[in-house]
Amino acid sequence: MSLHATVTCPTCGSADCRKSKWQSEGERQVQTGKRPYRCRACTHRFHAPERKRSRWRNGASFIGPVLVVVAVMAAVIVVGSRTSDEIPAQNLPGVPIPIDPYTLRAANEGDAAAQLRIAKTLLLDSANDRAQSLEAVRWLQAAAGSEHPGAMVELGKLYRSGFGVLQDYDQAAKWIRTAAARGDAEGMLELGRLYRDGIGFPRDPVRAYVWFNRAAAALNIDAVRDRDEIARSLDADELKQAQAQSSRVESGEAEASPVKERKG
Repeated sequence: MSLHATVTCPTCGSADCRKSKWQSEGERQVQTGKRPYRCRACTHRFHAPERKRSRWRNGASFIGPVLVVVAVMAAVIVVGSRTSDEIPAQNLPGVPIPIDPYTLRAANEGDAAAQLRIAKTLLLDSANDRAQSLEAVRWLQAAAGSEHPGAMVELGKLYRSGFGVLQDYDQAAKWIRTAAARGDAEGMLELGRLYRDGIGFPRDPVRAYVWFNRAAAALNIDAVRDRDEIARSLDADELKQAQAQSSRVESGEAEASPVKERKG
């Protein structure tokens, strides 16, 4: 697979990056004009504008020397900015995937965003590695304990699926509901799915619609499809009730409203 030298990793600055696959159609639509890449040096996955080869060839004799000068200047800047405490990417104990040292340092210092980044990196390639999945769960628990909504959602999804942890619907509901209450769009989407499927809560299509609707309003593209799908199972009164609940600002209000008993 060819390298894309004009794309650099925002985490470690390496230009040794390759194109990555889209994980969902929703991701593709949200990242308009961009595409996913993965850094070969630190394995960080990120989005960047897709680079296209220039068709202008007539100025090659002029551009070549300019690029050389720019490269030399960049090298001088990089060398001059290095500090003596730089260390290469390193592996966590028992985990073969190398982790960017700066991310690892930040995570060990309690940075929840860095902890979540490490967990996601480990989970991407942990299907056949028990130690790696356990390490990912450990970082997710630390980040979720620091009230990072994204980590709460990821941890809740693991408890729902039982991947890397024992399946526990109460824990799944706890973390996902907390993230949703903090306004996290993916948390709202996943909470709607829990109500839709009756996982961690009694099955409730009205509340499922409420959370799908709120997630869609928060620009989660997947929630639009789920909301419209659940709407087809509601009668006119239920749909009206669900939309009225959706308009309430505080999540606690939407949760507290009683849901009428369904007929039939």
